[in-house]
Amino acid sequence: MRNVRMTVFAVTAVSAAVTAAVIEFPRLNFISGLPSLRVATDVIPPLFAFVAGVVALGRFRRSGRLNELILAGSLGTLALSGLAFVAVPMLLQRFWPAFSIWAALAASAFGAALFAWAAFAPRRRLRRCKRAQAAAAAVVIGTLLLIAIIVNVARLPVVPAATTVHSQLAQPDPDAYTALPATELVVAATYGMAAAGFLRRSGRFHDQFFGWLAVSAVPAAAAHANYFLRPGLYLHFVSLGDVFLLCFYAVLCGASVWDSWSYWRAAPEAAVLAERRRIARDLHDGPAQELAYLRRNIESLNGSVDAETKAHLRHAAERAELDIRLAIDAIAVSPSQFVNTALAQAASEITARNHVKLELDVVPGIRLPPLRADALIRIACEAVSNAVRHSGAERVSLSLQRQNGGVRLRVSDHGSGFDLVAQADGYGLTSMRDRATLVGADLRISSVPGGGTEVEVDL
Repeated sequence: MRNVRMTVFAVTAVSAAVTAAVIEFPRLNFISGLPSLRVATDVIPPLFAFVAGVVALGRFRRSGRLNELILAGSLGTLALSGLAFVAVPMLLQRFWPAFSIWAALAASAFGAALFAWAAFAPRRRLRRCKRAQAAAAAVVIGTLLLIAIIVNVARLPVVPAATTVHSQLAQPDPDAYTALPATELVVAATYGMAAAGFLRRSGRFHDQFFGWLAVSAVPAAAAHANYFLRPGLYLHFVSLGDVFLLCFYAVLCGASVWDSWSYWRAAPEAAVLAERRRIARDLHDGPAQELAYLRRNIESLNGSVDAETKAHLRHAAERAELDIRLAIDAIAVSPSQFVNTALAQAASEITARNHVKLELDVVPGIRLPPLRADALIRIACEAVSNAVRHSGAERVSLSLQRQNGGVRLRVSDHGSGFDLVAQADGYGLTSMRDRATLVGADLRISSVPGGGTEVEVDL
């Protein structure tokens, strides 16, 4: 983070020095009159903003945080406004100064405001990410349309696009079009605030992407500061403000590509680490607890052992064996294996060891993400294991069907059943509820003494 901070300070110093040179020597503000360079400075920035916006949207989908959504909205605003109000009209040679410049300026001010807001917005998670994403897109598009309508209806002064640079330098008019430079000054200050906010946030949360956003905001502030000193009214010339703005979008795009590449490079390692933690948690909550129970009771045995104690010890040993088998299966199973196949194999092993008939009704070809598949299989095995050990039923039914875009698992028996209220805190029921909650599944357990038991999971 120290390197990012030093980079921000260095870019700020260079931008300030160049801007001071322009103030001292005004003719330095206009560096080229090449048409191709003018087109490049108008077309490339929206494309860079689009790439950065896609990456920011990906960050929001992964994190679901409000500030990431606002950042994606700001970049989307800059991309769409640059294309609609600058790039496309210029490429079509239909550039209307009275409309395009005022609309582009208003849209850039709106995008800058969102960019600065993203630097200070809370990082709270949104509950309904898809709805929030759609709402943000509607706000961005609606605001741009509103800007276009207002600018088209309002009687704004015509920008002198045909005025030459030399004539303006020879007879400068500081009072002309004061709204343009005033807005540029506000936008420059906004980007300056954004740079400070992103720099602070990068140090606080140790996120280098925020640091590079701070770096990119510095040339953006310098660009609009140069536009304030000499408004960019000359459509056939490239100014230092245009160069600074291009640097803003280039750094923004580069930082976004780097962040995306870093994420995908780290994703396999993070997935392996998450899987190892899950297996460790499963072994700790399952076999480790049962083996600890066996150790405590074996050490307390003295002389003859009654039948109830034997039953408890045998049950604990069987649960430990089952959990270890499931952990081994979770490691060894291929990600491409269908859930219905793995589920049928695991349930068949449990019923075969206990000499209980298994009735299967599963739809073939069902695949789920590894975490959800593992949770569903473990819940099914827990339900089948409880049925064959406690219900006294001769048959256990297992069904897996597609349901409303998801899957529905049902394990039922016609055995003795049990009192749900009395057994609410049992280890098996708690384990199933925890696994269902972990993957966002809906778990329902129904049972009455003498009336059998049914376990349903909607995922």
